[in-house]
Amino acid sequence: MMALAGLVSLAIAQLWSIDFPINKNLWSSSFVMHTVGFSLLLFALFYWVIDVRGYTKWAFFFKVIGMNSILIYMSGKFISWSYANKGFFQWLGDLIGDPYNAVAMAISVVLIKWIFLYFLYQKKIFLKV
Repeated sequence: MMALAGLVSLAIAQLWSIDFPINKNLWSSSFVMHTVGFSLLLFALFYWVIDVRGYTKWAFFFKVIGMNSILIYMSGKFISWSYANKGFFQWLGDLIGDPYNAVAMAISVVLIKWIFLYFLYQKKIFLKV
């Protein structure tokens, strides 16, 4: 049912975009339907793979993030992740050079945040709301 709702949402978005173009900057209603459609399709896919088929080992990376997702979202107010990233991985960005250094730095900041979250996961420290 979720996948079907996703397909219907995508169809509505495409029909609606004829009169009201899909525009992310304006968050047009056709854009919202478009993103809802893809979100529902991905949610249905992950539900089928993880819960129905039982393939869970590959999702450990995301589980670590999901267990403290609010904490990592709020941590940017208290921790300068870009400062830590430059301290550890500036050499990598310089080595790779333009324009791909931005991609390397983005991946490395995710790695630093994940290592922080993994440490909390091992210590069973979770922010609960």
